[in-house]
Parts: sequence; structure tokens; C-alpha cells
Amino acid sequence: MSAAASDASRPSPAARPAPAAAGSAPLFRERLLPSPGTWVVFVIGGAMFGVILVPLSTTIALVAGIIGMVVAVMLGVATAPVLSVDREGLTMGRARVEHDLLGEPEVLDGEDWARTMGVDFEPLAFHCTRGWIHSGVRVPLHDEDDPTSAWVASSRRPGDLALALRSARASR
Repeated sequence: MSAAASDASRPSPAARPAPAAAGSAPLFRERLLPSPGTWVVFVIGGAMFGVILVPLSTTIALVAGIIGMVVAVMLGVATAPVLSVDREGLTMGRARVEHDLLGEPEVLDGEDWARTMGVDFEPLAFHCTRGWIHSGVRVPLHDEDDPTSAWVASSRRPGDLALALRSARASR
């Protein structure tokens, strides 16, 4: 292959994507979407809007049912919080904390998660939990000015979340 042919196959520097700014690319990101069973409940609940309109008109009932299902699904997605870890901190929904204030993350699965959400529930901790997710992470908070003892988050990938938190703290 000639040099001209090999140069033509390589993208030009202008065509290459620019590297992400430091700290802007998340190390971890998870949207806490509902479970499949919850989606079924959302769709059935949305369809109920159509069922109540059947006595008026089947066409209106069908349209209202479809609109109700679409709105219910959109609300399920729109209200699902996002967990995100980047170089600056941890974001759970709309709340954010810097890594300097966080302790060592603890992965909670099975019985540990059930105990944390039950008998060992911390009312002063900040919780971003969903009932359909049965695992998560607890991260102690070290801030003398804040009465919050820890941040507790549901996660389908608690090991990845804890690893991202450790990595972000180690890189600071």
C-alpha cells in the first residue's frame, strides 16, 4: 500500500473527536429506571384513561388510552433519577457532593441492602433509593457542618459505582 493510500484511510486531525475536558466525562452513570413489572403497571394505568371513556366513544377511548400510556411511560423515564460520578463529585438526582467529603463506599447486596433499608435505616442519611432495585451503595459523609451521616443510593451496578467513587478519589 502506498503512503498516499494509507494517509487517505486515516482520518484527518480535524475529523477526530476532541478529547473530553478533564472532569466532564462521567466515570459512572446509571439512570434508575423502573423494573419491567413497574412498566407494566404504568402502561395499564395509562390505558385506564381510555377505559373510562368507552361509554362515550370507542375512538375517543382508544386515543385517550394510547395518550395515557405514552404519558405514563414518559413520566416513568422523566422521574427516574440519574447516579453519576465524575472527577469532581457524586451526583444523585439533583443533589451533588464533592469527593473530598465522602468516605469509603460500601457495596450493599441482598441481606445487607435489606438491613440498611429496614432495621438499620438512617433517617439522617440522604437517600436516593428505588423499591424495585435491591442493591446499592452507602457512602459515609465527612462534613462537620452537615448533619447528614451518609449518602445511600440504589444501583443495579453497585460494584461499578463503588469502583468509580474509589477511582475518582484516588485521582484527586
